[in-house]
Amino acid sequence: MNRTLLLPMLAVVAFSFMSWHLAKSHQPTPDVEPPVAPSRNPFVNTIAGAGLVEPRSENIKVAAVVPGTVAVVCVRVGQQVEPGEVLFKLDDRQRQADLVVQRAAVAEAEANLRRARQAPRTEDLPPSAARLEKAQAELAAQKDLWDRAKELVSRKVLSQEEFFQRQQAYLAAKAHCSQVEAEDVRLRSGTWQEDLAVLEAQLARAQSLLRQAEMELDRLQIRAPIRGTVLKVDVRPGEYVGTPPGQTLLVLGEIEQLHVRVDIDEQDLPRFRPGLPGTGYVRGDANSPIELKFVRVEPYAEPKKSLTNAGNERVDTRVLQVVYALENPTSVVYVGQQLDVFLDAGAVLVNSPAAAVE
Repeated sequence: MNRTLLLPMLAVVAFSFMSWHLAKSHQPTPDVEPPVAPSRNPFVNTIAGAGLVEPRSENIKVAAVVPGTVAVVCVRVGQQVEPGEVLFKLDDRQRQADLVVQRAAVAEAEANLRRARQAPRTEDLPPSAARLEKAQAELAAQKDLWDRAKELVSRKVLSQEEFFQRQQAYLAAKAHCSQVEAEDVRLRSGTWQEDLAVLEAQLARAQSLLRQAEMELDRLQIRAPIRGTVLKVDVRPGEYVGTPPGQTLLVLGEIEQLHVRVDIDEQDLPRFRPGLPGTGYVRGDANSPIELKFVRVEPYAEPKKSLTNAGNERVDTRVLQVVYALENPTSVVYVGQQLDVFLDAGAVLVNSPAAAVE
């Protein structure tokens, strides 16, 4: 082939390929159906918002009130619990030992008070009477010796020194007899009321410490505050749990009636009225509308957190949270799912439940 024709032929081929590629790339893009049909707005005048499904009781996050090691977890996810039912227990061996000590202290205080109230003992009376009789006999003997000493010293038969000794012996015997007599009277009169008051106070203190020990032991058993369903369990036997703020070990909720918490942007609030009817769609299921019934408004606008990923959505705004009840949903709805919520802003309200604002 003539070399002078090779270069023009290559240019013609390259130009043809370029023309074909340009024509191919400028073909219109065919319409493609989305993998999941978006939610359809059923109303003409609409307030739209993103909603989060929650139990009627809201999510109750249960945590330990004292640090410790988990001994046993008594519930599982999905289980129904009653108020006061034990959810999980912490290791209580130290508290059990403290409880035994406090019970012994109460028993000791009760025994001391009972002994004081029953005084005097019948067995203590005869010895006291015998000591008194002995002291009286010694007093009589010393008095007789002193009387003899007074007669002898008048005759100058007894010295002054011996007379003084007999006199002091008589006075000592007299004082001893008075002491024994007073002790016998005190014994027979029973325990002093002020001593009883001290013993009663000691018993009350011991009983208070016992109740405190029982309360500390009971605090190691984490109980259900309401009747509901266990939604999440994030604790295992053998784990050490503390009490830092925000540590959730177990989540409860009353799911017989589900609610959805809807975020309404502040620019839509002038059109919102408590009691507006609404419809919701579970994300991914645009064919099963869910009727929504107004429950309440929580009148505190807060920064927006739940996003719908719409292209025109503002994130530098605040939202008002409105709670609606899910009325007989036809599809399965789980706590924590997102709903696309549409409120009929054009609805005519006969009895506006403005009093439901909380």
